[in-house]
Amino acid sequence: MLFEAEAKDILVGACDVFMFQFSGTEIPEDSVIETAEHSVGHCSSGFTVNYKPTKYEVSNHHGNVVKSFVTKEEISAKTGIMSWDMEKLTLLSTAEYTVDKEKKLKKLLFTGNGKALKSVMVRAVHIKDNGKKLRFTMIGQGGSGFAIAFENKEVTVDAELSAVKKVEGFLASFEEELTEEEVAEIVAA
Repeated sequence: MLFEAEAKDILVGACDVFMFQFSGTEIPEDSVIETAEHSVGHCSSGFTVNYKPTKYEVSNHHGNVVKSFVTKEEISAKTGIMSWDMEKLTLLSTAEYTVDKEKKLKKLLFTGNGKALKSVMVRAVHIKDNGKKLRFTMIGQGGSGFAIAFENKEVTVDAELSAVKKVEGFLASFEEELTEEEVAEIVAA
């Protein structure tokens, strides 16, 4: 017997990615985050969110699990940034960025001295087929490093940022804009 599943959204396509150094105590409004200045530009290989809970299970004397808890949550985001902007690499590392106007030279210096990582606001925005936006927001740090491959194709900066809890009650979030029809369906249910 075949069951017909209820039709749900199938998301296809990429997203726009925004990153900037963050030291606030509240998540900024969308209009503050989603600006040309904070855009990382073109991306390749998509944007991936990874969620990994650490689970603790309570077992009884028969060896049966009777209760479980999530004791830790880890969230990370990966993207391949295709638009070259050397200064943006400081968001992913402890490197120092300088510009020498006399020598007409930009420099990204990795000192190896160890420093605190920057906290970075990360936002990915996907526009659904109905024109509404799906947003992923996270405050992260680039302690996992990045990779740059110079090959016979576009150069990308493959980066991973791990979520850090800098705002009380917030590690990361997904927000989905709804149409009037979608809201009506929810109210009716």
